[in-house]
Amino acid sequence: MSSNNVIVLGIHDGHDAGAALVKDGKVLAAISEERLRMKKHFNGVPELAIKEVFRVANIHPSEVSAIAISGLNRVYAPKDELHFKLKVFEFISPYIPKRIFTKFYVNLLHKFRDIKKIKKVLSKLGIDDKEIFFVEHHTAHAYCAYQSSPWDDPLVLTCDGMGDGLSSTVNIFNNKGEMERLASSTYYDSVGNAFYSEITAYLGMKRWDHEFKTMGLAPYGKPEYCYDKMKKLIRINPSNPLEFQNISGRCNTRIQGKLRKLLAGQRFDNIAAAAQKYLEELLTEWVKNAIEATGKNKVAVAGGVMLNVKANKKILELPEVDDLFIYPASDDAGQPVGAALKVYYDLCWRDGIKPKKIPITDVYYGPQYDNEQIEDTIKKAGLITEFYSDIGSIVGEYLTKGKTIAWFNGRMEFGPRALGCRSILADARDHIIRRKLNKQVKMRDWFMPFAPSILDERKEDYLVNPRRSPYMTMAFDTTENWRDIEAAVHPYDRTVRPHTVDKDWNPEYWKVIKAFEEITGVGGILNTSFNLHGYPIVCTPEQALWTFQNSGLDGLAIGNYLILKS
Repeated sequence: MSSNNVIVLGIHDGHDAGAALVKDGKVLAAISEERLRMKKHFNGVPELAIKEVFRVANIHPSEVSAIAISGLNRVYAPKDELHFKLKVFEFISPYIPKRIFTKFYVNLLHKFRDIKKIKKVLSKLGIDDKEIFFVEHHTAHAYCAYQSSPWDDPLVLTCDGMGDGLSSTVNIFNNKGEMERLASSTYYDSVGNAFYSEITAYLGMKRWDHEFKTMGLAPYGKPEYCYDKMKKLIRINPSNPLEFQNISGRCNTRIQGKLRKLLAGQRFDNIAAAAQKYLEELLTEWVKNAIEATGKNKVAVAGGVMLNVKANKKILELPEVDDLFIYPASDDAGQPVGAALKVYYDLCWRDGIKPKKIPITDVYYGPQYDNEQIEDTIKKAGLITEFYSDIGSIVGEYLTKGKTIAWFNGRMEFGPRALGCRSILADARDHIIRRKLNKQVKMRDWFMPFAPSILDERKEDYLVNPRRSPYMTMAFDTTENWRDIEAAVHPYDRTVRPHTVDKDWNPEYWKVIKAFEEITGVGGILNTSFNLHGYPIVCTPEQALWTFQNSGLDGLAIGNYLILKS
């Protein structure tokens, strides 16, 4: 095997299923199945994504060196069987020493994993004879954080609801890219599932989906009214400060009965505020403990819980933390990337090749469509359009006139955030635009903020303690100029989850904001994901046109074409 053709196909067939292709340590393509099927959080074999990553990367399936499958557990179990397994797991896990339980779970479960459906897809592509490796869920998260970070030896933490029986891990890496796991928390002790997700469900929202709404609601409440009650649910393990410990006596949905008694009579906003405050305290204490145990002050993180931007803000503000990197697709969408990167390292060392550690830049890993394809789609839809060679400047000008414009340009972003390729744009100076967008397309809850895209060179004007934030994974306090981007700032605490725009990474999108700035003097605009409520972010021109036609948006800029509603 030469050092120029170590190609690994990564597959994740659970929640937020998807596929990725990694060549010589570099991610060439990564796509979530939900984008291709228009089914949010798709769970199952990502057949369309597997085929699409080969097309996007322009690689023939026969060139693949190996296949990495994330997850050791059987994901196709019938609901009653899965329910029974969770019940057994919930009963026994508090009584088995964590290290023994983890070893048993990780080393045994993959032997029973059902991959018949995956093999069927691989057979269609003629690669069912390729070597297959299984990668444990939190190991995949850890390799996303490690390989993508700008440092050679960061402290690597993972934290999510659950994956392969675990919910958090503390890890370090040696100079060969080999991981040493120092500690882990089980599913039963999950700060995600056993705490924050169940609080989200108690508030009447969807667990494993609407946790960001609990975070958005929190600033409106007063945490002191029920903060002490949160401490009766989970804590840092006093016997091992690198682990969490569930002290509620319950897990999974069974915790709802306890919450009804514990939180009876409490206001919904105060509950959210207390849950958010306690989550921030749990995570910051955990991070400090891990830094003390390892002596490593540069921290790289992944896992769904680490998409809580307010908690990330608190972590970065710790004096013990020199720097913080959050993997952009920290949720389970990142699993195929992490699995492929782990197997890439294993193959390299096995075959005498020194692996390459390539820090992340942009995450435009998805498909793109040229003007010819776009024009053909528009003609089939029978829409009237105009072609503009300088589409960015035209859109920037329309935004200054109060228009809401969908922006479809370049390779699709990877991860849960719209980063200027599949976005809806508006003038953030006018706070009324929030109402307009919600009525036209988003239908967001009244308490949920939007976010801004800000020219990287203007971040000092709007962000306190500014830093590059190209992936929308961090919250910031805003400066006295916050009214310039008022519609994209949290209306209660004036924090913001910005997307700082790098001219080199996305020149066309940068032109939109630059044109807006030249007219208004404001270096930022409102940016929200291009999708209808309940649907994933659009991927294809057909999806873009359908979404536009079924919304109240004023315009759609797609490639170099602009479609306006009269």
